[in-house]
Amino acid sequence: MSIIQKIQDKGAWIISILIGIALIAFIMMDYSKGGSMFSNTSTIGKVNGYKIPLADFNDKVSMASQMQNNQNAPREAIEENVWNYYVQTTLLQQAFDQLGLVSNSRDLNNSILNNPTPELKQSFTDPQTGQYDGNRALNVLNEIKRKGTAQQKGEVAKLIDEINQNVLVGKYQTLLIGGVYVPTWLAEKQNADNNAIAKVSYVTVPYSTISDSAVKVTDEDIDAYVAAHKKQFEQKDATRSISVVNFNAAASAADSAVAYNALQNLKNDFINTPNDSAFVAAKGSDIPYTNEYISATQMQQKQLPFAEALNTPVDSTYGPYPYTNVFVLAKMVSKISMADSVKFRHILVATAQQDPQTGQLQQTVQDSDAVKRLDSAIAAIKAGASFDSIALKYSNDPGSANKGGVYDYIPSGQMVPEINDFLFTGKTGDTKIIKSVYGYHYVEILGQKGTTEGYKIAAITKSLDPSQTTIDSVDNVASSFVAANSTQKAFEENAKKQNISILPVNGLRENDYNIGNIGVSRELVKWSYAHKIGEVSQPVHIGTNVVVATLTGITKPGLPDANTVRQYVQPILANRKKAKIIIDSKFKGNTLESYAQSSGSTIVTIDSVSFQTAMIPNVGYEPKVAGVAFNKTLLGKVSAPVAGNSGVFGIQPLSISAKSSLDGGPEQLKVSIKQSWIQQLQRGFIDALMKNAKIDDYRSKFF
Repeated sequence: MSIIQKIQDKGAWIISILIGIALIAFIMMDYSKGGSMFSNTSTIGKVNGYKIPLADFNDKVSMASQMQNNQNAPREAIEENVWNYYVQTTLLQQAFDQLGLVSNSRDLNNSILNNPTPELKQSFTDPQTGQYDGNRALNVLNEIKRKGTAQQKGEVAKLIDEINQNVLVGKYQTLLIGGVYVPTWLAEKQNADNNAIAKVSYVTVPYSTISDSAVKVTDEDIDAYVAAHKKQFEQKDATRSISVVNFNAAASAADSAVAYNALQNLKNDFINTPNDSAFVAAKGSDIPYTNEYISATQMQQKQLPFAEALNTPVDSTYGPYPYTNVFVLAKMVSKISMADSVKFRHILVATAQQDPQTGQLQQTVQDSDAVKRLDSAIAAIKAGASFDSIALKYSNDPGSANKGGVYDYIPSGQMVPEINDFLFTGKTGDTKIIKSVYGYHYVEILGQKGTTEGYKIAAITKSLDPSQTTIDSVDNVASSFVAANSTQKAFEENAKKQNISILPVNGLRENDYNIGNIGVSRELVKWSYAHKIGEVSQPVHIGTNVVVATLTGITKPGLPDANTVRQYVQPILANRKKAKIIIDSKFKGNTLESYAQSSGSTIVTIDSVSFQTAMIPNVGYEPKVAGVAFNKTLLGKVSAPVAGNSGVFGIQPLSISAKSSLDGGPEQLKVSIKQSWIQQLQRGFIDALMKNAKIDDYRSKFF
């Protein structure tokens, strides 16, 4: 069904190539055409002073939700995507305006001819030669603008708007890329560094030889380290840290038995029903019955839970059996031997159009008028007109009208059921007029490949949901835990006593919605911003879990406190203190032999230290050791003790040489460096715009 559905969904162009997120292009259209995007006085945010109105934001979230209604995306995730889209498209447009970038008719035509969108490339590529015909694409678009239906003109207008935006992004990136330059000296130095190798002898004492209890890292130590590494730790946004305990409220064995028995009691009625579709719908199944044949391969690709039921005799049921979080009762309606894939062509005269506000199909043309129009098209074909020209003139399917109405060898299950069954049960050369929810189709089978088994299966599912009794029981346990543990100290102590795992969730921003890996809860995020450190929340339902949290940290914009970063910084500072103990107590004298004797270690010699990788065999990544090994002023001498990543080292560089270059030398390396920089720029220019922008985000006041 997905291919035909594109007939109505083409208005929702996905423009991920613009900024790397998937959102509908009508948001950009409203912006670029000066629509009502910023007309409301209730403001949800600002981008460099440019207001984002609450009402418009909500409208776009609702539209995006309807477009993604089969993807199970939480509303909070859609809100986040819409917000990012507003911010990024605004920043881009401001950058375009600042530089005076425009997309004119010459840019548009050149893009259509030489740099087509995926939609254009798919529609105007010759399947025989694989060549894209830009001139034909341009002619067809111009023809539709002059003589097409209102729907076709609307689709073309949206496509052109997308192309113009891509042109502007392309021009902007071209300006950025034009500033990338790699000096020759840099390539020569990096080439020399990449090929440098050293022979070195060393003695090492690992930090693990000193007990962790022998060193103490204070908050003052951590604060000093953070202050010395501001760029690494400075935060733009406030964050919260919580610890949570989780009480599982999933369906119990008794709940599962109820679901199983409910389906078991339906088996006889399901077998005997004269109307499978109505029966499945009446029982509220999550898998609607579609009266079409589908292969086992397509079932797997569509994640339909029928693999276990394929050997079931016709007019018999299989199950109930568990699948993911449901029980399934399947009925084998019919089986046939059918083609594996089919090539066909069709002409659609549409009678319905998708409402962009609701996503629902609404009738736009009377059936009688559509039938007359389709009859005219068929008559012209039978009178000798080419199918290609008639499809272009009459068909309302933009996915195929430009290609003579052809779909090239598709598997079963991709068309609406009425068309699917005709294609896979008919034979090459058959034609038929078919009525679908989209309108009237004239369909001709052009070819069939392979054979496979086709199945019509009806199914009733029953979710394995927890009963109210189960939910109430878990709620009581969680509430009792809260009542007995009103402070963070009691929370942590009693959780350990009861063997309840404590999950830390750090870095929660004010507009976040995910609570670690547990699930979505704006309620708990908002709680963390309304309470004090040490307080304990009431139970919060997240999916099939009941969660209780305690607030463990509040981090304001700027540098974090010691408690927030302790888990990251403490090991570094502990090793520094261990290094001092090791140096003071175990590195005596000024030769490797004296170091080895005083530390109880052995001298190790290696001849393959690479400056490029700084890996020490059987030790690991040690850049400080590599730095000493390649210090020419220390050749033949012994270094002072060096505190590395894994321990303290005494190092004696013995020789420095160069291996043969295998990467083409400095010139080729220069090209490689430039390409790497360009890729980083292309991935990061949006982030750079955001970093330097003044973005006021008020979403937490509304959601």
